[in-house]
Amino acid sequence: LSVFEQYGISFEHMPSGIDTMTVYVHQSEFEEFEQSVIAGIPGLGAGHRELESDLALIAVVGRGMRSTRGTAGRIFSALAHARVNVKMIDQGSSEWNIIIGVENDDFETQSGPSMNIRDHGTVAVCLWHSTQ
Repeated sequence: LSVFEQYGISFEHMPSGIDTMTVYVHQSEFEEFEQSVIAGIPGLGAGHRELESDLALIAVVGRGMRSTRGTAGRIFSALAHARVNVKMIDQGSSEWNIIIGVENDDFETQSGPSMNIRDHGTVAVCLWHSTQ
């Protein structure tokens, strides 16, 4: 991650799996330094990277999520009903949050009343755009 710091690029989220790591950054900060950043990541060959732009993150956060069955089901049902394509899902081990990556177009056109996700006041929805 030092290469991101070197170019003054802050990251919003960094989910990882057994054989993958994703870094979500603000598109406006990254575009100018894209090639330099990619070149500065050791062991990253051309076949081992994927760049995707125009994404938004939806963070669903709340203490009540941990002990409430069906919260994730309600979240993803609301997204499906709003015809939002989910690109990434990350849930913290505390089970207090789920972060969902979607395309900016889906976020822009579908956020609002049509994506109303409720859990009796225990869940807040915070939104981040990659273009901010």
